[in-house]
Amino acid sequence: MKSALEKYELIHNLKIRSDDKLTGGIEMISNMLRFSPSFFEGFDEVLAPEFARLTRESSRTRAYPQVNMGVTDKSVEVYLFTPGLEASELDVSIEKNLLSVSGERTKDDLDKNAINRRERFVGKFKRTVALPEDVDPDQTEAVYRDGVLHISVAKKAEVQPCQIEVKV
Repeated sequence: MKSALEKYELIHNLKIRSDDKLTGGIEMISNMLRFSPSFFEGFDEVLAPEFARLTRESSRTRAYPQVNMGVTDKSVEVYLFTPGLEASELDVSIEKNLLSVSGERTKDDLDKNAINRRERFVGKFKRTVALPEDVDPDQTEAVYRDGVLHISVAKKAEVQPCQIEVKV
């Protein structure tokens, strides 16, 4: 395996004819490598653990609450999964076709000494989803049952399909 200094010298010392199409790319690489090779030494040791940590955390921290969203001819249906909350703990609003749901999930009453791993989200949350332009925010209904918040936003009447009878 080549050291960083050997790689630097190899790329920096490449000689390519001026009429070759790759000249610009090699010049760009050469300009990028004007740093001393010692500048890049140790990056693997420093950054690899940090990248590994960020990868682990990003796989653990998912958006909360999770959302399912669908569109019918007459409405937009949104389901947010918020188990363990009461309906009074949720704030639902629509502004400029953005549906926002916020609230706070508090810690449970488990003995702290008995918990070895906690995957349940605790804390304040706000989830915002964009709604289509053809919805009517004044025709919105929200129902919370069994940990699922179901929000139905009706489409505007002028965009709903209608059947036209052909008369003879």
